[in-house]
Amino acid sequence: MPFKLAEVLRQRKHAAIAVLAALLFFSIYVYSQVLFIAENLDIWFAHVPITNLFLLLLFSIIFGAALSYQLYVWKLPKTCDTRKSAGATGTSAMIGLFIAQCPACASLGALFLPASAFAFFSPYSTILNLVSITLLLLTLNYLGAFQKSRKAINAEANI
Repeated sequence: MPFKLAEVLRQRKHAAIAVLAALLFFSIYVYSQVLFIAENLDIWFAHVPITNLFLLLLFSIIFGAALSYQLYVWKLPKTCDTRKSAGATGTSAMIGLFIAQCPACASLGALFLPASAFAFFSPYSTILNLVSITLLLLTLNYLGAFQKSRKAINAEANI
């Protein structure tokens, strides 16, 4: 079933935005996990659990799609208040940045949070990953990304 999100991502400009945003988020995230020391990237990839790496990749892809779709919606005639969804996208991105994927590495949150808070959140990284992914999916749903596209509706009407 074709959704509005798929229709938007078929446009070259929005597909490029989605890919660029996903790659940029993933790169900045991984680089911040090693506290901006590029020589430690190989250590990070060797120690990050596969589940967390998968969830980070999934989050990055959905983040890119959500950002691209949100930019598309902002250009449309104002049919809904997109400021609320912008807050949800930003919130999920901030949660994503503060999660430590690798138990041996420090996240960006370690620089801003007390060590006790960081130690408390570290065992819950998988749950926090799922929460941030859910927030992005809810944002896309709020923006109507999972509604049928007009092409699909017109095709069904012609049958």
